[in-house]
Amino acid sequence: MKKLLFLLIIFSSIVTSAQEEKTKAQIKIEELQAQKQTITELEKEKLKEKVASINEQLKEDEISEDKAISLKEEAAEQHAMNIENQLDLIDLNIELIKRNQTDSIARNSYIDVGAILTDTKRMSAVDSIPRIFLSSPYVGIGGNSVLNQAQDVYKDIGLYGVFGLRFTTVFSRQSPEFRLNYGVEFSVNTLSVKDDQLFADESDQAELINSQLDLDYSRFTLGNLIFPVHLEYGKTKIDYSGSRAEYYLSSDWSYGVGGFLGAKMISSQGFKYEDEGEEVVKTIQRSFNTENFLYGLSAYVGYGDAKLNIRYHLNSIFKSSNANGNVFSVGLLLGY
Repeated sequence: MKKLLFLLIIFSSIVTSAQEEKTKAQIKIEELQAQKQTITELEKEKLKEKVASINEQLKEDEISEDKAISLKEEAAEQHAMNIENQLDLIDLNIELIKRNQTDSIARNSYIDVGAILTDTKRMSAVDSIPRIFLSSPYVGIGGNSVLNQAQDVYKDIGLYGVFGLRFTTVFSRQSPEFRLNYGVEFSVNTLSVKDDQLFADESDQAELINSQLDLDYSRFTLGNLIFPVHLEYGKTKIDYSGSRAEYYLSSDWSYGVGGFLGAKMISSQGFKYEDEGEEVVKTIQRSFNTENFLYGLSAYVGYGDAKLNIRYHLNSIFKSSNANGNVFSVGLLLGY
């Protein structure tokens, strides 16, 4: 019985392994099929640049009109042949994978070879299928305000800062302009309080009271862990300068709309005043009956790595307070 069970386990492992390798082969074939459009677009872009250069030479009277026409025809023929030859290479690679995907000895090596083509710019072998997953750190700075104030207690502008890690998933290699942006960040919202007032915890409610002091400033700070998610649209190019092709997302305008979830990590109150000629600076860190679960709406627009981001917290600042409201932020994100 034990021997039979052992044989069943071995057989199951072999079947599972074969299925996984077949899946790997199928994925590589799909990637190569998607690369056909990329190659065509790349060669058309090279032809467009070459034609622009010929037109510039003609404009500067460096060549005759007949010579310009001849050069354009040669360029068009060259890049048409480039497309044809590279598509033939892809088809040959696909046949190579299909023919060897069931060969347990040669399977992996032929699947890996199927991703290798030659980049004519660098004249070296590169994996010319770009990854659909990217990541990048980002920072941001801006201002915030409190909307829907229970009372007029906050100054118009506070400070807003953020540091995070962004992840991007391209939905389809055929349409890389559509993608999902998401990540994790730590953000800080600082709200300036008016009229020498301070927060006090009273009966599970954050009450804003008169401090009876001549305050230089009174600030309420929230440190939050945020998980933003955006649907993004923006044109992209493919960068072949490295050992593997990569989507270059910072080549044009991009637009994103989405929202965020998060949790409050820190809430503190800082203030400054003079006591008998000496400056006194105090910071008090408490919960202040603030909301712990955060959620809201977010959108951005920008060019390259710079994005103008607006964010609105649907949750109120406090669970209960005479100084409640919703935080609205506008900031510049770099690297998002």
